[in-house]
Amino acid sequence: MRDRVDYIIYCPSKITLYRSKNTLNKVVDAVDWFKKSPTGIHTLVTYPDLMMLRRIYLQYVKTQLEDRNEIVLILPYYETTDNVRLVLSGEVDTYNGNKFRYTRTDVHKYERDASLIIMDSLKGYFPPGNSSSNNNTKDGSLDFISYLGVLLKQAERQGKNGVTVLSDLGSFHHLEYGSRKLVAYEQSLPKTFEGRNLKGFCLYHQKDFERRFSEKQQASLLDCHSQNIILTM
Repeated sequence: MRDRVDYIIYCPSKITLYRSKNTLNKVVDAVDWFKKSPTGIHTLVTYPDLMMLRRIYLQYVKTQLEDRNEIVLILPYYETTDNVRLVLSGEVDTYNGNKFRYTRTDVHKYERDASLIIMDSLKGYFPPGNSSSNNNTKDGSLDFISYLGVLLKQAERQGKNGVTVLSDLGSFHHLEYGSRKLVAYEQSLPKTFEGRNLKGFCLYHQKDFERRFSEKQQASLLDCHSQNIILTM
């Protein structure tokens, strides 16, 4: 079972592998990097806690929806889909009772016209009734990859400028040998989505990245992305 409270608490980064990566310790710098990221990027992002991640995605998602005219797909794992809606809407943060001090996103409007899709990561990658979710991870994820193709076609039909995906891969740890299967899944994806109007951000909680993967696995994950962002505080 996921310990949601534990994964909200900040922990210092111990990711020291020599690989191409950027370390960002300020929300404003991280938001700026996300906004400037090019189309086709496939990025691994490790985050120290949910509070920092929220402050980044609530600003970035608003920009992609309102200013960039894109479809945004969010697949959270360590928080519920309803909680993501509250964060984006600027509602009270349930963990410290404070409101985020940023302009709100009209979540209902964008969900209604299918510009914003918020889906639990576990259901997105391993939908109920898909027996392959307990066996071969690559096969179990084929439906999700196909779904991205559907979104890209939808974006084209609706005159959108592309699709942005923010996906927490913690759901793979529900599988037997989940870490190994997650590495295999990431390696099955292209290092960049060049030629597609797609941006992919693979989100890893720092504790998962450091504790669930060997150094060799960590290096493999960093190597199969075009960019690697280490968020710290």
